[in-house]
Amino acid sequence: MRVALVVGVSGRLGKSLIEVLLNNRHYKKIIVLTRHEHSRFKNIHLKKIIVNFGTIEDFKENFEGVDDVFCLLGKDYISTKNLDDAPLFEYQYPFNLARVAKDAGVNNFYLVNPVAASLKASKAELLQRAQLAADIDSLGFSNFCQFKVNKLRRNINREGSYFAIFKSFRALMRIFGSSLINKFQNTPANLLANKMIELALSNPLGKKTFLPSDY
Repeated sequence: MRVALVVGVSGRLGKSLIEVLLNNRHYKKIIVLTRHEHSRFKNIHLKKIIVNFGTIEDFKENFEGVDDVFCLLGKDYISTKNLDDAPLFEYQYPFNLARVAKDAGVNNFYLVNPVAASLKASKAELLQRAQLAADIDSLGFSNFCQFKVNKLRRNINREGSYFAIFKSFRALMRIFGSSLINKFQNTPANLLANKMIELALSNPLGKKTFLPSDY
């Protein structure tokens, strides 16, 4: 049985990821680090810790015994509007989180990042996110993966007719190559959440980066 720690739960992906974890029999405990109260997160398997991201090292004891850290910090994935420290969510907070996790003995770290994040990017914010991934990788986790997305969209009902249309559209785009999917397609939050857990449990040591065509 595994223990997961999730950081960045104020957006669509955070809510979906918590729901998937709570319904997965392989996880006995989910720890949520947050700066705010979230009344929707109430479950006997869930432990909520109110933290200060600026002093995350003070909460190191909460990382002990954790198998998987899911980092959803970033302006594209959580609400950072009207926050004085909003720029710190792009690099400093997630990197410090990773550093504390590694020092606490966590083996697996998962990061969400833009598809366009690259060390060759012309935009400073995309270059910064690519550097974040490189710096986290250099910490030496047994398993570090980044899940790249263009934008996150609301959940899709996998039993509904719209999902069939969604799959047909993806199949059509694949005729012209997965690069079109990776460049343009937005990802439903619940599909990404399910894929993150699936890959965390399968421990894919041979692959570090996943793209919209993988979801």
